[in-house]
This record gives sequence, C-alpha cells and structure tokens, in this order.
Amino acid sequence: MKTIKLLALLFVSVIILEGCNEKPAHPTEGGSIPPPKIIIDVQEAEDMYHRYGKDIAPILEKNNPNLKATRSLSIDYETLKDYLAFIEQEAEEANKTEITGLRIYFAKYDDSQNDGRATVFLNPIMEAGARGDLIDDVSFAIKTENGKSTAVPVGKLIKKPTTGSNRADLTMPIQNGVQSLAANDFPWSPPPNSDPDDYQ
Repeated sequence: MKTIKLLALLFVSVIILEGCNEKPAHPTEGGSIPPPKIIIDVQEAEDMYHRYGKDIAPILEKNNPNLKATRSLSIDYETLKDYLAFIEQEAEEANKTEITGLRIYFAKYDDSQNDGRATVFLNPIMEAGARGDLIDDVSFAIKTENGKSTAVPVGKLIKKPTTGSNRADLTMPIQNGVQSLAANDFPWSPPPNSDPDDYQ
C-alpha cells in the first residue's frame, strides 16, 4: 500500500514539474514566436484588397475623375520602431500612462499636397474610463505645464470650429506645451498597384 501511495505521489509530482516546464505564453529572448491571432492568410488579404478596389475605390473616384483612390501606404520599419519607442517614452514620462493600442485614422491631404489623396495617421490610445459596460479608449497627446507631463485626450486639446471659423486659426494656440503623438508622413502609392508581385 505504501508503495502505491509513493508511486502515486511521484506521478503527481512529475505532472506538476512538467507543467512548470511548459513554455511561457510570451517566449523569452531567442524563443520562437507563434503567429498572433490577428494574422490573416494571404488569400483573405487579397480578397479584402480586391473588395476595396471593386466596392469602395470607385465611390471615392466618382466625384473627382482626376483622382485615383489611394490603395496602399508604406511605413518604413525602422521609422515605425522609432515611433513606437518614442510614444512609449512619452507615455512613461507622463505619469507612466499605459498605451492600450494604436488607432489608425483615415484622413485626406490638403488638395495642394500629394494631389489631395487619402492617407492615414496613427495615434496611441489610452484607457479613458468606462461608458456603461464598455471600457473607452481615447487618443492622447502629452501636455507639459510647470515641468509636469500629463497624457491628455486629444479632444480636450482641439477647439472645434464654428460656422465660418478657420480651423487652423483655432488650433494654433494649443500647440504650445503640447507634444503630438500623431504620425503620418508615409509614402503613398498611386493605384492600381503596378507591381505584379504585390496584392492585385
């Protein structure tokens, strides 16, 4: 009987030790990284790209026959890494603000810049409390007053234009002491993509 109990105890111990030796969810340095859940397969990406070209691009081009809808934007990898490091640094210095994600905004250049093409800009987001059962995330910038930096929702920094007002005139005074975290200045590509080795 003692032998059976001893074997059972050893068996349970081996199982516990094996469980402790399982790979962590996030691999340590040099470990293999499994594909994140957000990865989609190449054909699905192609189908999505094609649907945009078929369903959305013609609507954007309808009102302006001289304009071709922007189909892609490229972000230099090192520039993106520098941007991520910068926003992490700024958030850390602003009361250790936790960045909960990156928001991608669809936007448009002024007609005098890049032919008035569509573009995107990035902005980090932070938790901004709850609205009912949902946790609300909001884009933020860093405001510095009296040597103290704080993460502030961008909506609190931007004055909304009234009818007949000039948006540029309204936003100029708020730039003092505010570090924007919005990123754009990406190379834009004219459609359709002419590279046969890319999405069609």
